[in-house]
Amino acid sequence: MKQLFFKIIFKITSILENEKHRRLIDKMKYCGINVRLDRSVHILVPQEFEIGNNSSISSYTTIYATFGVKIGENCLISSNCGISSYNHVPNSLNRPRDVSKDKNYSKPVTIGNNVWIAMNCCILPGVTIGNNSIIGAGSVVTRNVPENEIWAGNPAKFIKKLS
Repeated sequence: MKQLFFKIIFKITSILENEKHRRLIDKMKYCGINVRLDRSVHILVPQEFEIGNNSSISSYTTIYATFGVKIGENCLISSNCGISSYNHVPNSLNRPRDVSKDKNYSKPVTIGNNVWIAMNCCILPGVTIGNNSIIGAGSVVTRNVPENEIWAGNPAKFIKKLS
């Protein structure tokens, strides 16, 4: 009896999660084909979020797409990453936010095609990551990454060129 109860609860939870996932995709600005979003992925303002074909976002990644986040095709974003196009006024006394001025410090994020972002990375507003690039685990990307390069660290720095 107890086992049947847990099976029913699991099935109901699964149905609800699938419906939540479907509604999230329906709200996106663009969602390509064969996209995989782990159920624990959290996207704020999905109306400003785009993701290309064959891309994947793993568990516990949070995306603040307030001012636009675009992810290209064939991308892999690993677990526990943060991507944000939203920033706060650095010297405002109106914490946590001064929305009327925050937009001056917020910029879209663009991630090119065939990009791999490893676990626990943070991609900050205004960053563009070029095609075929790799961001090492635990990196904080504060500036643009050219295509075909590996970057890692805090702040992320150039490691080597990919051939």
